[in-house]
Amino acid sequence: MLNENAYRDSVRERDLDNFLVEELSSSDDFRDWLLSRITTDFLPPRSSDIRLRKSPVRASLDGRQTDVELGWFSGGEQLACLLLESKIADDFQTGQAESYLSEVQAQLCKLGPKRAAAVLVAPAGKMASLQHNGAFAADVTIEEIIAFLESRLDDLEEGELSRRLSVRIELLEALAGKRASSGWVASTVAEKKDFAIAYEQLASAILPDARVRPSTNGPQAITRIFEGMNIPALPGMRLRHEFGNQVAWKYTNVQFPHRASQVEVVRSSALLRGTPYQVEAAGQSLSIRARTPGVNPMRPFEEERDKVEAGLIATRDLLAWIRANAAEIARLIENH
Repeated sequence: MLNENAYRDSVRERDLDNFLVEELSSSDDFRDWLLSRITTDFLPPRSSDIRLRKSPVRASLDGRQTDVELGWFSGGEQLACLLLESKIADDFQTGQAESYLSEVQAQLCKLGPKRAAAVLVAPAGKMASLQHNGAFAADVTIEEIIAFLESRLDDLEEGELSRRLSVRIELLEALAGKRASSGWVASTVAEKKDFAIAYEQLASAILPDARVRPSTNGPQAITRIFEGMNIPALPGMRLRHEFGNQVAWKYTNVQFPHRASQVEVVRSSALLRGTPYQVEAAGQSLSIRARTPGVNPMRPFEEERDKVEAGLIATRDLLAWIRANAAEIARLIENH
């Protein structure tokens, strides 16, 4: 089922602050990803306690506020800090960007070299108006965060965690769509939503024994994930139809998480002989895939229907082959 964004009519900048506090507190992957975006010398300690604060008192005592502070501690001693400023619709206040530079310098004097930095988080369309002359070590867009969460969602089974991530993505899409003086501008692309409905209807006819996972249909949504296959021998498998980003050819594929090390085992076996399928590593997953036409979900569905249908038929055939060979696949990826 395709739902309207629950946050559409009520989002605030503090919602982004709260999201950052929760995600940085609970997700090592998100924290590592955010830190990887910092291009200046910032080296937080590896072994320490992580603590998050909203609107902490600044070391520079300038009377201003930092939206979120990520701190590294050993016992009661602070070892490093990352300052985060959230912007949704408003521009910088006079002197606000410069105050972050002063605060970073004050923290460096307190904590030592390479132990403090600041990051700006805002919608992509807002970044151009947020000039700061290097006061922030990194500019991170909300759309980039959405793409990161969607990449995590691709590797999750349907369940509570995947639903929680989907709701977080909805919140971020609402925040990315909020603009000063113009109210709500939906981040979900209307053409993609219409396309998704038609895709789901055709998929249910061609693959009646699988269902399409609801998609955010945002700018990064160019993969359809299927659920409900119920193959007991392969409980963790993921079935994906990838559209590609305006390319002629892409893939439909089945992925097995944390089995990339078994690619050569499968490749050297007789499993794929005489089939149109290839085995490759996809991150930490093992992927068995077939080539399919690229699909552009921004075009009218009827113009892309033949490509979609070809991709769905290939997906159906791949799923049927997986079912028929499930025991052998399980043996190859589990017992080596």
